[in-house]
Amino acid sequence: MAQNLQILLRRKKTAQNIAQIARAMEMVSASKIKKAQGEVLANKPYAERITNLTSSIIAHVDESHLKHPYISKNEAEKSLVLVISPDKGLCGSLNTNLFKKILEIDNKNLKLITMGRKASQFSRRLEGELIADFKIGTTLPPYRTVYQLIEIINNEYLNGKVSSFKILFTEFSSIFTQKPVLKEILPIEISAQETIPLPFIFEPKLSDILSELLPYYLEVILYNSLIEAYTSEQASRMVAMQNAKNNALDIADYLTLIYNKSRQERITNELLTLSNKS
Repeated sequence: MAQNLQILLRRKKTAQNIAQIARAMEMVSASKIKKAQGEVLANKPYAERITNLTSSIIAHVDESHLKHPYISKNEAEKSLVLVISPDKGLCGSLNTNLFKKILEIDNKNLKLITMGRKASQFSRRLEGELIADFKIGTTLPPYRTVYQLIEIINNEYLNGKVSSFKILFTEFSSIFTQKPVLKEILPIEISAQETIPLPFIFEPKLSDILSELLPYYLEVILYNSLIEAYTSEQASRMVAMQNAKNNALDIADYLTLIYNKSRQERITNELLTLSNKS
C-alpha cells in the first residue's frame, strides 16, 4: 500500500509539472500572437487593396498589351508550390491538416519550396522535387525573406521551368479558427466578367503601371501568407497548450482524490488491526 501511495504521488507530481510546462508555453504563444495578430490586421487591408487594384487594371487593359510574364502561361509540366509550416510541433492539428492538403496535390509533377522544418521533413517523403527550404523561426518572419523567395520563384517561373506557382499555408481567421488553404498566385488570371469603368485617370498608361505594380503584388501576397501562417501557428499552439494544461490539472486532481482515499483506507485498516489486537 505504501508503494502504491508513492506511485500516486509521483504521478501527481508529473501531471503538475506537465501543467506548469504547458502553461509556460501557452503564455509564450499568447505574448507572441498579440504582436503577430496586429501585423496581420495592419497588412491585410494593404494586401487586399493592391490585389484588387491589380485585378482591376488587368481587367481594363487590352489583352494585346498584357505582355508581363506573371500573366502569360507557361507550358511546363511541373508546378511550383511554396509550403509554409511551423518549425516545431505541439500546435494541435495544424501540421496534420496542412499535410493532408499537400497530399491532395499531384506530387509527381511538383517542385517544392518549404518554409518551416515540419514542411521540409514531410516534403522529403513525397515524389516531388524539393528545390529549397527555409526555417520560419520563432519570431515574426522578416520582410527580407520575401526577396529570397522571389529570387527562387522568378528563376523557376520566368524561365519557363514551371507552369504555375501556388502557396499552401494556414490562413488565420481567429484565435480558434485556422484552416489550410492552397492559393494559385501565378499566372494571374484575367477575369472574364464584365468590367466596370475605373473611377480614376491613370498616368502613364495602364499597361505601364501594371508592369511596375506586379512585382509588388507578389511581394505583398508572399509576406501576407508568411505572417498569417506564423500567427496561425501561435494561435493553435496557445489553444493546444491551454487544453494540455487543463487536462494535466484534471489528472492531478483525480490522482489527489485517489491518493486521499487510499491513504484514508490505509489508516482505517491500521485502526481496525489495532482494535482487533486489543
